[in-house]
Amino acid sequence: MPPTFRLRPGTASDLTHAVRLYDACLGSDKLAALLFPRKNEDPESYKKYLYRLYAKRYWSVEWTFTFIVKEGGESEDEDDTVVGFSCWKRPSADITFGERWFTLFAWIAPLVRTFISLQDTLLAPLNIDPHAAHAFDRVFPPIEKALFADKNRAEWWYLSTLAVHPSVQGIGLGALLLGEGLTRADEGKVWLIGLRGTDAYYSRFGFVEVGRANVGDLSEWDGGIVMFRE
Repeated sequence: MPPTFRLRPGTASDLTHAVRLYDACLGSDKLAALLFPRKNEDPESYKKYLYRLYAKRYWSVEWTFTFIVKEGGESEDEDDTVVGFSCWKRPSADITFGERWFTLFAWIAPLVRTFISLQDTLLAPLNIDPHAAHAFDRVFPPIEKALFADKNRAEWWYLSTLAVHPSVQGIGLGALLLGEGLTRADEGKVWLIGLRGTDAYYSRFGFVEVGRANVGDLSEWDGGIVMFRE
């Protein structure tokens, strides 16, 4: 029988899968080499940095994760396998006052983020160049300011990561993940920054190129296409 796949919301225990899938799908991209120039020399530090990055996002009300699972077969030896995920940043207009302030998650999340930040300070991963790793933080603010000069940024969803393991690519799982996110966005305004060669894929879902993000410290990146879907 062909394998069965299902989507489910992410949990904290899925963060290791997010790191594994990021590395399998995006680790060979030029962007990873620019942000983590010593990742091949010390892959564990690179993965620890990614884990903490995704952990900070997971413990933030603005960010949301969805994972795709390949269900195990009838044999007891065949377990469910996480084979893909998406990571979205919700627009501030989508987050209710109660969700932001009056849920258990809203009270716990800041404490967890503070703990992770302390880990970054006291137990920083070795062989991570902070200047290189934070290139996005320097490059993107002026790009966002220019692109959203005549738009309400608070209405836009941002697709940060869409990753499907290479072993199951080409059978529509990326479209399934992307479609789920677009449905949650209520077919609203979405933007993303794509890797090299992804523009044709995203254009199938109504995205159009509006700019480039491979400038400044990221000028050597061969990707960086900025796409909007309105």
